[in-house]
Amino acid sequence: MGLLAGVTAFKVFDMFDPIGDAFADMEFTDIYFSQLLDDPVADENVVLVNVGLESRAGISILLDSISKHGPAVIGVDLFFDYQMEDTLADLMLAESLGRIENLVLVTKLSQTLNNENPDEYDSIEWSHPMFTWNAEPAFANLITDAEVQEDLKMCREFFPQFETADKVNHHAFAVKMASYLAPEKAQKFLERGNEVEVINYRGNVLDYGATKFGNKYFALDVWDVYSGNFIPEIIKDKVVIFCFLGEELGDRENFEDKFFTPLNETYIGRAFPDMYGGVIHANIVSMILNEDYIFYLSETQKWMVAIFFLFLNIMIFSWIYKKLPKWYDGMTKIIQLIEFIGIIYIMVYMMDLYSVKLDLSYLLFAVALSGDGLEVFYGVVKNTLSREGRKELFKVSKL
Repeated sequence: MGLLAGVTAFKVFDMFDPIGDAFADMEFTDIYFSQLLDDPVADENVVLVNVGLESRAGISILLDSISKHGPAVIGVDLFFDYQMEDTLADLMLAESLGRIENLVLVTKLSQTLNNENPDEYDSIEWSHPMFTWNAEPAFANLITDAEVQEDLKMCREFFPQFETADKVNHHAFAVKMASYLAPEKAQKFLERGNEVEVINYRGNVLDYGATKFGNKYFALDVWDVYSGNFIPEIIKDKVVIFCFLGEELGDRENFEDKFFTPLNETYIGRAFPDMYGGVIHANIVSMILNEDYIFYLSETQKWMVAIFFLFLNIMIFSWIYKKLPKWYDGMTKIIQLIEFIGIIYIMVYMMDLYSVKLDLSYLLFAVALSGDGLEVFYGVVKNTLSREGRKELFKVSKL
């Protein structure tokens, strides 16, 4: 494998890059979410409010209109990191935020300038103090492979909590909001002790077919709030998330704060992101409130499973190589094909039946290489290390 890696450094396999890129953002468990997941029940405990392109003064009016109906908590997934020239709008927003009884305002996990590790957070960014004095802070970062905002952002996981360099423990935005409605469930979730949690997606808001399960959350557009086009009971004692959901609900052209998720029906070579960040937070809140978690293997467990089954494969293939040499190629290829299909089937249906995410990519890699790898070992490595094998090779060279 080290030799192959060296060869690829010379771009020998660049012709396969388009295929690799198409599969790079795909996991086999995505098939469960996009194709096999039963239609979930809509969650009435979470309501989303789209702020669209409203100014800070407009957001202030929206907050006042919603907060008077007694939500359990209002989470604002918006960052106000500086003061604007429109001082009156800033004062209006600050006063509206100050009047909310239970308020969670997002922060951002960040890096200090002297941090040499690009993948490591060690500090927190806050909104301007005039907006944060009445709010509980909670970070809104979601885990993706994107290096910049414009890159493809596939979101399957998040940090439930994070300890920064100053030894302060910070909670995720969704965890903090869930704690207002069901503190014991939020605490139970944190006590799982996982550094990273897999998101058990329930559905989307209005998305015009971008995902299989739209309209699983109440969502109010800007003009719904201004005109009072909603029943106050949907707000009372609920988790309300103010966030950006496009210029208007159903906007599929604006990709700001928008992610790919496993609910995307096109799970290979995706073209359009399907879910706004605020809706992902809503899915996490639902997962916590319904205690509908996903279990998964640690890195050590993945390696142990892969090594164990690789060992079994090598035992079987070695027996075939020695006892049935004429049948080796055909039998090993059939066994590998059956194993490959069986492993994928187990991965998908363990997710479906038991909410267990079996990431067996190491095992799939081991199965794919075991037959040919063993043949190389017996045919090249073992012969090279034996005197008889080297003699045979030299005899052929002389001919």
